[in-house]
Amino acid sequence: MSITRPLTLDQVLKRGLTYRQLDHWTRRGWLRPAHAGGTGNARVWPAAELQIADLMRRLTRAGLAAAAAAQAARTHQEGRLLVKLGPGLVLAIDTDLLSEAP
Repeated sequence: MSITRPLTLDQVLKRGLTYRQLDHWTRRGWLRPAHAGGTGNARVWPAAELQIADLMRRLTRAGLAAAAAAQAARTHQEGRLLVKLGPGLVLAIDTDLLSEAP
């Protein structure tokens, strides 16, 4: 189950994600804007991608590498609450806690 409350880009940035992180994660393919924009053009972000970005921010702050955080956030967005990180290692994402303030 995904987060029910849609986030805006400003809300995600106010929670502690920087434009630099957002740009880096997009260039790595971990985030996918609806419209990539280009030089001088703003990206268009679907609510689902902003939710993934916010969860990635939380996971990287908790110590996960960005690639693992991206995989976990995307898997969670697909509706899975348990995310396999490696052999014998499973991450449980509590959707009730995600709706709380950072």
